[in-house]
Amino acid sequence: MRNWLCFFSVLLLTTACDDGDVIDIRLDFDKELSLCEIQTANQGSGITSSFLFYDTREDPFESLTLLIPRTTATEAMFNPAASGDTQTITIDGTNVQFHYRAYNGDPNALICAVIPPAGVAVTNSYSSSSGSAQFISTFQDDDNDGVPTALEFDGDSDGDGIPNYKDNDDDGDNVPTINEKPDPNNDGDLTDAQDTDGDTIPDYLDNDDDGDGTLTINEDENGNGNLFDDIATGASSARFLDAIFANSYAVQTNNTNQFQRIVTITITLNNIDISILSADSLALGTYETTLSF
Repeated sequence: MRNWLCFFSVLLLTTACDDGDVIDIRLDFDKELSLCEIQTANQGSGITSSFLFYDTREDPFESLTLLIPRTTATEAMFNPAASGDTQTITIDGTNVQFHYRAYNGDPNALICAVIPPAGVAVTNSYSSSSGSAQFISTFQDDDNDGVPTALEFDGDSDGDGIPNYKDNDDDGDNVPTINEKPDPNNDGDLTDAQDTDGDTIPDYLDNDDDGDGTLTINEDENGNGNLFDDIATGASSARFLDAIFANSYAVQTNNTNQFQRIVTITITLNNIDISILSADSLALGTYETTLSF
């Protein structure tokens, strides 16, 4: 998966050749890392898995790759216990490898392939057998409920133990917040949020949207969790939005809460040396993944 937070930079690294001359290596990679899992059959130890982070570019065709073992610890970086969790892994050239490679064609179909495509080959390859890789995992949670996350950090409106920024039903009425029109024109200004009963409490925070004295959650006549399809005979709107009909029904379906976590892993290489290039610190790039809860 590519990191959608795209940015471009040019990194100039100075390296010493055997004859003492100093040359510049220009790496115009976009630092948007991709990921694949590599499985290897090892005699006596079965199948082992590794994560391969990589970045490629064209003109010329080149790649930077970082291979690390798949373990409980490395798996944790994709769903960290806390935003900002950090781990450092030593590059040893065997279990943990960093490579710079050049190709005679597009390497994207080659790097993770079980059967490499014909016609594309590695023309130059350099690797580091020392140094370390630092991984910093940060994340941002968002319930995609139409209310900006920045406006939801300080509350738990319905007291269900789920903070509003991770709660897709802020008032606990079994109607998703986004369906209660908190921001009708999507401009980030909630002053025009829908308020059906005109009580100055917007519907997404009001557990009795039509003000008829019956809680919205109890106006689900057929009990299927979709309150919009419960329309009384002769009515034109759903019961929970129609103050004329105040019948109360036992709750049969409680909709489950869902939210997304966007995890960004920032990788920095330290004290690497691949003979043509050495650096105290190299920002390899970022990898982004989205989890659903």
